[in-house]
Amino acid sequence: MGSKRESMVPLTRWQYFTKTLYGDAATKAEFEYDKVIYFKSEELQRIEEGNRRIHGLLLVVLCLVFLSAIKWQNIYFVVACMIVIVAGEAVRLLRLPKDIRAHLTDSGRRKRG
Repeated sequence: MGSKRESMVPLTRWQYFTKTLYGDAATKAEFEYDKVIYFKSEELQRIEEGNRRIHGLLLVVLCLVFLSAIKWQNIYFVVACMIVIVAGEAVRLLRLPKDIRAHLTDSGRRKRG
């Protein structure tokens, strides 16, 4: 997503979730949005640490799906596990505060580029 688009769209919980989906958000105390680097609040960092545990559990479920699908070849088990994974991701999203900006403090630093 380009910075021009970011400056037009307010930072929502969904946008924060998708920007941190493929990285380990709990390991960083900073967040970059629209070329501005923000510090995260302690509460947001605590929530992200809990989300890290949920994500780890979902990865274990995913591994079980692949291992069991090979052995049992039961589509119902696979579908049930996929539903658990989707529900877990929804829980991770819903755990984030609705107003993400209230949990971010402008660091005064800007990212070049």
